[in-house]
Amino acid sequence: MSTSTPRVDSMKPATPGPTRTAPPRPPDKFPSAGRYPAYLAFGACGAFLMISALVLIGAVWAVGNGEAAWNDYRELLSHPVFLVYHVAAFIGLTWFTLRLFRLFPATQPYRIGPLKRPADAVMVAGLYGLFFTVLAVGTLFLGGALL
Repeated sequence: MSTSTPRVDSMKPATPGPTRTAPPRPPDKFPSAGRYPAYLAFGACGAFLMISALVLIGAVWAVGNGEAAWNDYRELLSHPVFLVYHVAAFIGLTWFTLRLFRLFPATQPYRIGPLKRPADAVMVAGLYGLFFTVLAVGTLFLGGALL
């Protein structure tokens, strides 16, 4: 281990003087204009994800504790507050998913194996179609029309 002092200190400016960094401030028009409301809403949908995951964990826990616990949990979920939450979460998470699908093509490589990736519009349309198909089949299944 060397005990010598370095010749150059990268954290010290060459000449003393005022710092050149600007003081922190929010961007122009933040948070009410431009793209910021959509960015903030997209980030806020994380709360829907977290709460929905906790509701799902509670359901699994109730199933594991027997039929009486499951029936009590189902009764709890029929409370109007939970019904309003689930409608809001459905709307928010559907918007979140569709917005995420619009961002998806930018994350994909230009080549997928030996093939070029499809055009962005085709990829997004395919994801939308898959999403709405799964949503329709899931709704029919949970509604009892498909068994």
